[in-house]
Amino acid sequence: MSRRTVSGGARRALRTAGVLALLLATAAGAALSAGPGDAPVGVAAGSSAAPEIPVDPVTGAPVGIDPSTTRPAAAGSVRAGAPATTPAPTVGTTATGTSGGTDADPKPVTVKGTGEFAGLEVTVPQTDHLVNQVVEITWKGGRQTTPSPRSFGRNFLQFMQCWGDDEAGPDREQCQYGATKGDSRIAAGDFVSQRQLNFGPALVDPIEPIKQSKPSENVYVPFRSATGAPPETGGTSSFYNAQTTNEVPFAPTRADGTGQLFFEMQSGMEAPGLGCGQPVAATPDAPLHRCWLVIVPRGELDVDGKVPTSGGGKLQSTPLSSTNWAKRLVVPLGFERVGLSCPIGSAERPTDGNELMSEAMQRWQPVLCRQAGGIFNFSQGSDDTARERLQGGNPGLDFLGYPLAVEEQTPGRTPVYAPIALSGLTIAFDIENQSSIRAPEDVRKQEGQRMPDMSLTPRLVAKLVTQSYRYAVNPGDQDVPADNPLDLLSDPEFLELNPQFKYFFGARVPDLMLPLGSSDAAQQLWKWLLGDPEAKAFLAGEVHPKWKDRVNQAFIRLETAYPRSNYPKQDDYCQEFDKSEGRPDWCNSESHPYLSSMGDAARFAARGDTTGKSVWSADSVPPAMKKDPPQPQGLRSLMALATTAQAARYGLSTARLRNGAGEFVAPTEAALLAMANAATPADPARIAVIPPGLPVAGGYPLTVTTFAATVPSALDASSGKAYAGLLRYAADTGQVHGVALGQLPDGYVSLPEKMRVQLRRAADLVQQGAGVPEPDLSPTPTPRDVPPATEAAVAPAGAGAVQHQPPVDTAPTAPPAPGPAPAHTAVVLTPKPVVPVARTAETDVGSARYLLLGVLIAGLLAGAAGLFLPRLLRSRRPRP
Repeated sequence: MSRRTVSGGARRALRTAGVLALLLATAAGAALSAGPGDAPVGVAAGSSAAPEIPVDPVTGAPVGIDPSTTRPAAAGSVRAGAPATTPAPTVGTTATGTSGGTDADPKPVTVKGTGEFAGLEVTVPQTDHLVNQVVEITWKGGRQTTPSPRSFGRNFLQFMQCWGDDEAGPDREQCQYGATKGDSRIAAGDFVSQRQLNFGPALVDPIEPIKQSKPSENVYVPFRSATGAPPETGGTSSFYNAQTTNEVPFAPTRADGTGQLFFEMQSGMEAPGLGCGQPVAATPDAPLHRCWLVIVPRGELDVDGKVPTSGGGKLQSTPLSSTNWAKRLVVPLGFERVGLSCPIGSAERPTDGNELMSEAMQRWQPVLCRQAGGIFNFSQGSDDTARERLQGGNPGLDFLGYPLAVEEQTPGRTPVYAPIALSGLTIAFDIENQSSIRAPEDVRKQEGQRMPDMSLTPRLVAKLVTQSYRYAVNPGDQDVPADNPLDLLSDPEFLELNPQFKYFFGARVPDLMLPLGSSDAAQQLWKWLLGDPEAKAFLAGEVHPKWKDRVNQAFIRLETAYPRSNYPKQDDYCQEFDKSEGRPDWCNSESHPYLSSMGDAARFAARGDTTGKSVWSADSVPPAMKKDPPQPQGLRSLMALATTAQAARYGLSTARLRNGAGEFVAPTEAALLAMANAATPADPARIAVIPPGLPVAGGYPLTVTTFAATVPSALDASSGKAYAGLLRYAADTGQVHGVALGQLPDGYVSLPEKMRVQLRRAADLVQQGAGVPEPDLSPTPTPRDVPPATEAAVAPAGAGAVQHQPPVDTAPTAPPAPGPAPAHTAVVLTPKPVVPVARTAETDVGSARYLLLGVLIAGLLAGAAGLFLPRLLRSRRPRP
């Protein structure tokens, strides 16, 4: 072999070695420089990725990212059955124009009257898959209520819920009715709201079989409960009362013959005497009690066949009297089984978390226990509790709004996150038209009907959550300035924005019904308020130059800090009485109490129940303040903070809120999706908490993403498989809207596909990583690099320049295990739209980093040798 051949082969080998060495060096460099966003969703603790999380530099609470780095994801689906030409319905109200035909759709039923009510048609929009909820019942073909919609003389409807296993319908003894007797707030006949059958000597029902045995005796329609207890014959019941009943003795018909009623359907939990949704016997295969909605139309004639002339010309008899009962309309109701119906012996898997997940889990649970391998007990609690579980020995599956701060993670226990629900917070209301005699005729015709909409600015909401209206506190409280309005409906600032309320008289809405406790959702609301300059100035105690009002001074005196995770009622004033009266002090906390949850706030608002105590009862033992009775239908005026799903369940209207673009937007599916898509990171390995101040056209400001989280390494294999099954169910079947068990309730938006992909990937990580210990990597904390604060200012349409918060609260879906949490003093997050971005503690890869560095240097040297050594060899070869 020639020397020339040998040297040529050597040159080619050296070049090849150089190229390979350079490639190896490049790969090593990439491994050393892996940056934020390089890890997949839920990367395990052994990853060398060091993702960035925008967090507060001291507390670790998530804050902002740059909106320009995000791009919208594909839109999620709207409710099944809605045609493309139908506008997106406001979440929480019934959509019109939707088409049925699928199991996911509610089954409406229309019943028609006979005889004198032959033209009457009553439509119940949902009669199957019922739970405790509110349905909007409508009718047409009736006669106008006289003498007025608030004075029930003649021509009105009466509604009640009944039980009865007979296929023909219930007997009158099986109906929940008669608890509101004696309510002086409604002008009507003496016995119309009672079970009493004797109406005085001048009025007798000729076909009534239950008659008086002596003139002084009162007789009643007995009540027979579904429990089998002896009938109750005294006109009252131990199973229901004025505080719990859902009966509606007076529902008015408008001048055009139409009417509307928001009726609460009660399961056996709320109405034990009816047993709806409960089995008829204590056996696994026992059928459920049958339940019914009964409507008794009342016309011009009383039970004696005559137009009433006494008693102000009002009908006097009960709807349970035989003549009236014969005219009833009956609608069968199908309730879901009360309680879980899972196979005996199923393993219990704990899940817990915030209230925004509650409605979905209640619907999914009965199906999950058959499809995902266990009974998934859901415990509603705070986001803080959910984060604490991620630090403990049994994380289960948790639902929360903000991720656990990286420095608070337990070493070797890395959480995995994924979005699981998209919904929002609402200012929900149940306000019925109560106009003064000065109102125009067209307004008076709507008397007693639900007000469908209102618009609210952050400043107006700030007044409602800070006890700043004069009727939000008890008389004599000096902390509410005398120049402040009495309540929202008399506030000139509100009326300028909502002129449809200017004729209201008597109705008062001084505050919101608020939940007790802490939540990440509360942080979102306060951030929305602080993102508005006028609301922020109000909270700081400034007097408005035009409206001349200011915040309740207790909030200033106690140096209330914002944003915060709760809704403080700082004004604890108590009204004192003369000691000779023997009355204890009456405190704001009694007249305007907290509710245990947003769900309770929504339900009580729908029932017209303020839950407050303002009625002094000297006859009680001992004497005490009594709970106020619920406001009657047609006279309701309540507002509550609720989730979009709770507002939908309980049939509440929802306010349009001013967003970061200066628009007033209702919580429609399109508005929730617009906000979510605008805040979704381009990198699928990251999750984002939606910033309420994001200036998105058509976006609803209080859109909220709920995240599922767990720690795979802390789960056993069977639990990991079960939780993964739940996540996969939530990503697919659980995103189908419908009223049946296992489907997504109204008030949630189907997750965009990008979020579903994250959820499926998280499920894989949970199942694959369950029970697998994470490497002990001894991480080294990295100092936080916090850039200067930044603010973005825009000018919304029709308003002055408004400072808006950029996107906030972003975190990677699976950060590497952190080092020890740094000690610090708890501080309140700044209300300024700050965008601190910090790099998390990088994973220490130990001596491997030096080996990789050596490979890099060697590769560079070898590459250089491969390129230059052949030339050197040619230069040293002897010339021929």
